[in-house]
Amino acid sequence: MKRGGVAQPELNARGISHIGFAELERMIRPGDMLVTGNDYAPQFFRRFIDSINFGMVRVVGLIGGARLLQPHRFVRADYILSMGPAALQQRRQPTYVVGSPVIERAVGSAGARHDEGLFVLVNFKGDIEEPADRQAIEAVTAACAKLGLAYVVSVHPTMFAKVDMPNKSTLDFAQLLPDALALVTRPSTTVYEAIACGIPVVLFPLVSPMVEFDRPMGAFKPTLSEHDLVEDIRAAVRSRPTYFEQSRDFLNANLSIDPKVPASQRIANALIDIYNR
Repeated sequence: MKRGGVAQPELNARGISHIGFAELERMIRPGDMLVTGNDYAPQFFRRFIDSINFGMVRVVGLIGGARLLQPHRFVRADYILSMGPAALQQRRQPTYVVGSPVIERAVGSAGARHDEGLFVLVNFKGDIEEPADRQAIEAVTAACAKLGLAYVVSVHPTMFAKVDMPNKSTLDFAQLLPDALALVTRPSTTVYEAIACGIPVVLFPLVSPMVEFDRPMGAFKPTLSEHDLVEDIRAAVRSRPTYFEQSRDFLNANLSIDPKVPASQRIANALIDIYNR
């Protein structure tokens, strides 16, 4: 881990050990295997991966989220671990489809959800100091107010301290999701968590590139303008009873769930196979 940011306190709070980047550079040796969820930024990390590849260190790219199947990402990895089959069509490297432990946990909590839903869950992953991002979240909350719907804002840890909103929740996203009427989010892994729980998705604001979210397969209708939010949120809430069936095609195309083998075990099996090659 590098200095600063939110990763270290988050890891400390969960009792997960970590080392500094300088220590990693000293420790890594030929024959080791580096598993990373990122091989494209920052620049010093890209240079580091290039240098250890020459030293015969196996680099495994874990595509653990949505919107990561972009051409310039994970080009430095020797092997790929992917959430779903979409990566098989886009990656030149040997690719293992291993699912996602995070989304599997969401599936496990779906049965405990509130049948009717209590609030619209607003997932904020932008930068509150950027006018466009602030305008987007304010438009969503205004639409909820116009519909007479309660809402709760879930803020990404990187922005939590900076977002000062009365409906901001201190609970983790996964704890909030089962009780949601619908989820409003920009393209994000949270879309898959919501679909797995049967919670309708309103995709807003949109980003570029959209990657797999350009092909919603009936799972959602990307909201093109804040002026469409009221009708799109209303339609999403109404679709809740049948939403899981409606969104199954999109989920299956982009996520692999094996009822017999948990994703964590599939990841372990893949790493063992790579290490023994």
